[in-house]
Amino acid sequence: MISTVRTSVYSPLFETAKTATDAKEPIEGPAAPSTPRSTTPLSDSMGKDDFMKLLVAQLKNQDPLNPMDGKDMAAQLAQFSSVEQMMQLNTTVSAQSDAQKQMVTALNDLKTAQGEQGDNLAALNEGQMAVSTVGKIGVASGNTVFVERDGGGSITIDTGLTAGPGTVQIKDSKGNVVSTGTVADVKAGMQNIDLQDITFDPPLTKGGAYTYSVQVTAEGKTPADAKTYTTGRITGLRYENGSPVLMVGDSLSVPFSKLIQVRS
Repeated sequence: MISTVRTSVYSPLFETAKTATDAKEPIEGPAAPSTPRSTTPLSDSMGKDDFMKLLVAQLKNQDPLNPMDGKDMAAQLAQFSSVEQMMQLNTTVSAQSDAQKQMVTALNDLKTAQGEQGDNLAALNEGQMAVSTVGKIGVASGNTVFVERDGGGSITIDTGLTAGPGTVQIKDSKGNVVSTGTVADVKAGMQNIDLQDITFDPPLTKGGAYTYSVQVTAEGKTPADAKTYTTGRITGLRYENGSPVLMVGDSLSVPFSKLIQVRS
């Protein structure tokens, strides 16, 4: 009897589980998104285009069984129209504001230009008037008298309401009294007195620039000081800082603006 030996191969129904070392380590932390998020910067204000997009999106996503009421639709369209009009009005007002600013700037520039032209014209007129005074007798505030070589010259005084005999005192540059003169009859008010009409003691024999004072004594009154003026022949003209300055006599400088009176 021949017996055959059947070779049997053991095949497990289930594979054995893999060891712990074969398992992958778990990932710690949050999972990163597959694509980066795109962020849209938010605007501080919503324009008409944004409003229209919102309205269209609302219409697309409304409930078909409960659509938007016609009144609500009309209200939102009216609101959209109002927003657009307000934006147009804002643009118009801004443009008008800019135009007004430009107009104000132009007016200020025009005012400045006119002021400069006026100043230039005034300076030109002043210069022409100053030139015309050369060679004439000028009167300005002060107490200087110019005595010519022959003793000629004049003084200008203002006695106000006082009239009567007067006394004239002449001093040199050091304040020393050079001569004292008398005038028999001094009238009231502003007047010019020729030195030849004044009796000086001692006589004025040396020409030059002196200072003087005048007192007038009304009847029954005490002597009163008369207001004095500088009087002399205008011999030249120069300009200082754009303004004319007159040369009176040989050494005195008087700004043209300080000139009170001009005589031939």
